[in-house]
Amino acid sequence: MIIIALSVALVLDASPNAETAAKLVRREIAAQDIQAASLVSVAVTLECTARASGKVVNCRVLGETHPGLGFSEAALALMKDATVKPGSADFQFARTIQFTP
Repeated sequence: MIIIALSVALVLDASPNAETAAKLVRREIAAQDIQAASLVSVAVTLECTARASGKVVNCRVLGETHPGLGFSEAALALMKDATVKPGSADFQFARTIQFTP
């Protein structure tokens, strides 16, 4: 029984041939191209509160085109010290931040 298993193992070559390796490389390159192309348009939409004093506070992410890649954190950091024209009362607003390469 062991001899049969060894014979089968020797006949079957598990090492990848050049054609299989080339297909895998082309597939990986295509996947990277698709990912790079999709990152051309990255957007994060935030909802924030503008105080009557003009200070922007309490921003939160409403949506993002590429979750988990850090763009939402970057958008929140951009709004951290933001200000608007002072008004008579607090108000909420939404803002979409576009990231371009």
